[in-house]
Amino acid sequence: MKKSERINQELFFFNEYKEFNLADLMNTFNISKSTALRDIEELERLGVPLYVDSGRYGGYKILNNSLLPPIYFNEKEIFAIFFSLQLLKSIIDSPFEHSYEQIREKLLQTFDDKKQQQITQAMESVRYEGITQIVAADNLETLFSSILKKQIVTFNYTRYENVKKKFLPIRLVIIDGFWYCSGLDLDKNAWRTYRCEFIEILEIAKNNTIKLTNEEIQTSLLAQQESYRDIDFKVKTTLLGKEYFLKHQFSNMQLIETASAIYIVGKINKSEINFLANYLLGFGEQIQILEPNRLKKEYLSLLERMFTKNNGN
Repeated sequence: MKKSERINQELFFFNEYKEFNLADLMNTFNISKSTALRDIEELERLGVPLYVDSGRYGGYKILNNSLLPPIYFNEKEIFAIFFSLQLLKSIIDSPFEHSYEQIREKLLQTFDDKKQQQITQAMESVRYEGITQIVAADNLETLFSSILKKQIVTFNYTRYENVKKKFLPIRLVIIDGFWYCSGLDLDKNAWRTYRCEFIEILEIAKNNTIKLTNEEIQTSLLAQQESYRDIDFKVKTTLLGKEYFLKHQFSNMQLIETASAIYIVGKINKSEINFLANYLLGFGEQIQILEPNRLKKEYLSLLERMFTKNNGN
């Protein structure tokens, strides 16, 4: 690890541990005593409010109610931050209040004119394509806040019919341009995922707290996935199919490569067979369905219905 990187990591370390000794620093960062002492001198020059504790066990302490100095980034790290922010340009809505342009301008203003020009030129040399939000979803900030606070919400879900939901949101994800929210449907006592643009009249529930740890949430989610998705499927594909899969994959499926073939495998529930058949149509000629037979039949039936429809019968 370079010295500049180590100094930044040590700042995070000090922010978490207000008291430490040289051995803590040496063991955490795998450095010698002399290097640890030099790092402490460097950090004091940067303004870290350290003082020596001459008590029984000795060591160092951070002064209370003191802000740590800013973290310093090298040029490559600065470019990486702005490249990451470029992703927000293609997303209409995000779980955060401020837009890409606001954040970008605020960060740019912290640099002198020459550095601003360098950053702008660098940004013009790299573009992100194929990551675009298709439909607006104006409830992401509330959902995100509820996730952090572990708050129960109520809403009307209008994708297929207008249904009232009582829901504990745990995750937001954007897939193929659509925002989804996963969580615990408290009426069904089951984990579900809903498209955010169909979540309407979103409100924080009156009795809005639930006592579930992160470990309990993950255990419950994994248990449901194992019991709910009880049908194995296997599809053989090609290199072109692999590329398509990597762009359009779901959490219940994975890629397996052998010396002679490439496979997509996973587990589904019987209610998801039609969805999977439609999904596999996107691979065109790059797939061969191996199992189960009911997936083959649904796929062929779907093709037949499409053929009949397009021939005007």
